[in-house]
Amino acid sequence: MTSSFDSVCRELDRRRRVTMGLERIEALLSLLGDPHRKVRVVQVVGTNGKGTTAVALSAALSGAGHPAGTYLSPHVLSYTERVMVGGRSVSEERFAAAMGETMKVADRHGVPASQFELLTAGAVKLFADEGLAWAVLEAGLGARYDATTAAGPEAVVLTNVGLDHAEYLGETVGEISSEKLASVSSGSVLILGTDDPTVLSMARDRCAEVGARLVRAASRPGYRAPKTMPPYSVRDASLGVRAAEELAGEKLDDGARSRAFRAVAGALPARFEEYRVDGVPVVVDGGHNVSGVEAALEAMDGVYGGMPLAVVFGVLRDKDAVSMLTALSNRARTVVLTRPEGERAAEPAEVSAGRLEAEGDETLTVEDPVEAVRVAVRGVAGEGGAVLVLGSFATAAPVLRWLRDG
Repeated sequence: MTSSFDSVCRELDRRRRVTMGLERIEALLSLLGDPHRKVRVVQVVGTNGKGTTAVALSAALSGAGHPAGTYLSPHVLSYTERVMVGGRSVSEERFAAAMGETMKVADRHGVPASQFELLTAGAVKLFADEGLAWAVLEAGLGARYDATTAAGPEAVVLTNVGLDHAEYLGETVGEISSEKLASVSSGSVLILGTDDPTVLSMARDRCAEVGARLVRAASRPGYRAPKTMPPYSVRDASLGVRAAEELAGEKLDDGARSRAFRAVAGALPARFEEYRVDGVPVVVDGGHNVSGVEAALEAMDGVYGGMPLAVVFGVLRDKDAVSMLTALSNRARTVVLTRPEGERAAEPAEVSAGRLEAEGDETLTVEDPVEAVRVAVRGVAGEGGAVLVLGSFATAAPVLRWLRDG
């Protein structure tokens, strides 16, 4: 009996938990026939920009004649966002068939795999079944114990390292870098997207220790990108294209590079996604740490600089809300605190304790994210202002459903 998409999604939701160690995913991949040995695997790790980098990398590889599938996390509006083939998310039917079978195999053999482990194994199996040349896997958390590491990547792309997931990865850039570099192995290649001295030093040490090759790709090549792409997306997509050139062993022509950038535009929800509500620009962005907030503000300044800014802000409990609010304090005139979807949401009342108000600033609390956007829009409508929604993909999701349905 074929599993329905809705039933598969419910079952995946039920199995969501953070797990450490690779024994479950390794057992599951073995039971599925070792699909990771039938495709070449590149893993994308880092604090921010992994999804955009992965999509551009896949598109550029495919454009160079090496068909690639993309595995992403998390999803914002639908589980199907996590698995892309041919530059598009797979259908609900294809997703349900692949993940339903993966869960059945795990259950039949008593492998207590988590949601992310099931998704990873199912995606790799799907890519192998499609006969793709490459599987581009976005890591979920770090790399040392991340399920994507069990696929044995022959290449690792590290976008950047910031302070996030401290409870799992460490309190400093050095500690976090160590976790994210752990999947670099003998004979592999590390493509480094940052010039941060600490990260660069640790990357050199790791490559020397295991016998891997280091490629520094942080310089910004002069690729032509659509003018509508925010600066952070251009940087991430450039890294993806540069990585594809390294893996394909050839420079892409302008047409192939341009197609890779176009593949990124609009491919991922909540990446500086722009709308208008009652004539007011509303931008929805998934930035959920300090560097992500700063990147979104940089993009806002480039498009809506000088306009009064109202920010709708909702975060999860395990995030550094205080630091993000501090980053907002010099730019946002109004902050509307709201509650993201899900059980991990931080209560707005708790977040408000960390809000440092500058002169003329105001802080409001509106529990429902959609109503929070309406309040923010009304607040700047008569002053030629703009609204930015950020803090979590779980804040972006209900707002995007409303905006897209409207």
